[in-house]
Order: sequence, then C-alpha cells, then structure tokens
Amino acid sequence: MVNRLNWWQLSSIQIGAAVCLPTLMVSQEICKAYGFTSAIAAIIIGNAILLFLGLISAKMSCEKQKTTVENALEYFGEKGTTLFAAMMGITLLSWFGLQLNLMSLSVLDLFSIEASRDTWLIILNAALGLIITLVALYGMRALNLLADLSLPLLIGTLAYALFTAEQKPFEESEFSLGGISLVIAIYIAGVINLPTYFRHARSLKDGILSAVIIFGVALPVLEIVGIYLTLGHAQGTILDVLKRHDSTLWNLWIALFLILAGWTTNNLNLYSIVDCFNQLIKNQTAKGRTLLGGGLGTFLACFNPLNHLEIVLSMIGILVISMGGVILARYSLALFNGLAVTKQDERWHLAALLLGIGMGFYGILGYSLTSIPVLDAALGAGLGTCLILTKGKVVALVSIFKKRNRINREPLKV
Repeated sequence: MVNRLNWWQLSSIQIGAAVCLPTLMVSQEICKAYGFTSAIAAIIIGNAILLFLGLISAKMSCEKQKTTVENALEYFGEKGTTLFAAMMGITLLSWFGLQLNLMSLSVLDLFSIEASRDTWLIILNAALGLIITLVALYGMRALNLLADLSLPLLIGTLAYALFTAEQKPFEESEFSLGGISLVIAIYIAGVINLPTYFRHARSLKDGILSAVIIFGVALPVLEIVGIYLTLGHAQGTILDVLKRHDSTLWNLWIALFLILAGWTTNNLNLYSIVDCFNQLIKNQTAKGRTLLGGGLGTFLACFNPLNHLEIVLSMIGILVISMGGVILARYSLALFNGLAVTKQDERWHLAALLLGIGMGFYGILGYSLTSIPVLDAALGAGLGTCLILTKGKVVALVSIFKKRNRINREPLKV
C-alpha cells in the first residue's frame, strides 16, 4: 500500500524526472533551429497546452483513482486497451532507452573516453540499466525517496551552472512556432500518464496544485534555463556547456548529476512500463514485469536511439497525445454533458484514436493543419471523439425516434 501523497511529493517526483539531459537538449535544439524569441514563445504556448491537459488529467486521476491503463480499459474495452498499452509501452521503453543511452554517452564524453568506446558504452548501459531496474523493484516508495533526495541536488547543480556559464549573444532568426511540437512532445507522455501517479494524491486540491506547479512553473523555467545555458554555443552540445576543461572535479560532479537525473527519470519510466505490462503480460509477477521492462529498455539503449531525435520525439508525441486526447476528451464530455460511457462507444473511441494518429503523421509529411503535427494529432483525437461520438448519439436518437413513430402509426388490433 502507498501512503497518500501531498502536492509537494507529487510534484517532486515529476519535476525530478523532468530535470534531465533530454529536456535541456530539446531546449537547445529549439533555440538553434528557431531563434531565441521563437523558442521562448514555443515554451510558453507549449506548456500552456500541457497545463490545460494536465489539469483535466489531474482531476480525472483524483476522481477515478485508476492508472492510465485502467482508465483506458473503461474507454477502449479489453482489445482496445491492449493496443493502447502496447503503444504506451513502446513509447516508454523508447524513452527509457534514450535516457539510458544519454547517461552513458555523457559519462564517456565528459571524461573524453575514445578508446574502445562502443564496448564501454555497452558496459555502462548494462550497469546503469541494472541499477535502475533493481531500485524500481521497490515501486512508488523508491520513486518518492529518490525524488526527495535528488531534487535539491539537481536544482542546485543547474543553478550553479547557470550562474557560472559564459554568455554570448545568440543569433536571432525569423519568428516561428515550429518549436511548439517539440515542447509538447518532450513531456506529453508525462501528462497522459499522470493518473498512474496522481491516483495516490491526498486530495483533488493537491492534484490540481501539483499540476500547476509542474506545467505552469517548473517545466517552463527548466526549459528557459536550458536555452539560457546554451546562448552563444550554437555549434556545441549541452555537454560542452556544462563541462569545464580546467576542472576534473566539476566534470566528475556533472557526470554524477547526469546519472542521478537520468536515474530519476528512468525510474519513473520503468514504473509506468510495468503498468502497461500489467495489461499485456498478465501471467507475470510485478517483479518479473519490472525486470523484463528494465531489460528491454537497456537492450534498446545499446542501439544508440539518439539519431534523428526530433523525428523520434514527434512520432512519440503523436502516438501518446492521440491516445490521451481520446481519454481526456471523452472524460470531459461525461463531466460537462453527462454523456456516460457505454459499451457501444468503444468503436467510436478507437476510430477517433486512429484519426488523431493519421492526422499527426500526415502533418509530419508536410500537410499539417496547424503547422504543428503533435497539435494536429491532439485536435484529430479530441475533436474526433466529440464529433464521431455525437454522430453516434444522433444516429441512435434518430433510430429510436423512427421506431417510436412506426409504432404510433401502426393500427390498433382489436
């Protein structure tokens, strides 16, 4: 059993996972690609969208007290939920492998290890993956303890790096909102997966306050810090900004910082992977699912998933926001219009899911409605749920109306 968590405990788990190298890397990539002003605008707008979705997700989490996959079961049925869990599991395993790979590469880069690099990379991936997996066996308590211990160290390290970073002007470019898709993609899985953690919230007030802190304060600040750290370093990586060529001790500390940040993030990912495996692999124990998830994620890390980071993040964002968009839209309909979920609605939900995915990938090909593929997917899934489901209700009402008229027109038999 898990004790009920207050707003700070809920927030520290999610913020600890957000303080990681991918977040800083994406901030840098947005700034390099679109310019400083466009990057700031993308962060503000993107996190506003995440906050809106996060508030709905937090309310649903506290009200239903179910995991993300358990919520999916209500809306998609048994077969649809198996598809949902598989897609979510693949997404989380990809994140686990990406983060683990970054942790290992960061250590190698910081200490300029070039000899037998591929061998060392596999060794580091295996060692770090094993440690993360073993700690994850202790479940939510391990997550909470690790977050409480690591968050002050993570924030303190970033604050010092920010204070001592060498600043140079960054070249500005034309204003663009193209970075919004990446801002949303970097944490949309966290929004959709909030119920897995927020079901432990002490109250609805704690859940709502935590969502505001995470998406309204912590994430925007962290991403803006990432941009500020990289000003004037357009040709280098975020590691080039963090490390110091004249201080081995500082580089050692940064290596530990990156390991701790990645560890916190991947502990969260693995906890969610196990929730997906509960639906997919029902004949295994919780420990067996944890070991399997950690093993698969570590295996993926050995294939260097950092290539084509932007397109990978966009694809992950499209899949996740399509799944979550259907659930959040359907929950909102039930909340505000009293449209209760029925067995017949499952096929409509699946149709809306496929519509969202289709629109998102169509946007990647260059035919975007909003110029932001992830937002196309959200609109497709959300509006598709509303329109298709409403059509289904209208068809049902018309059918009932016709049936009643037919009965009324039939002559009475004497």
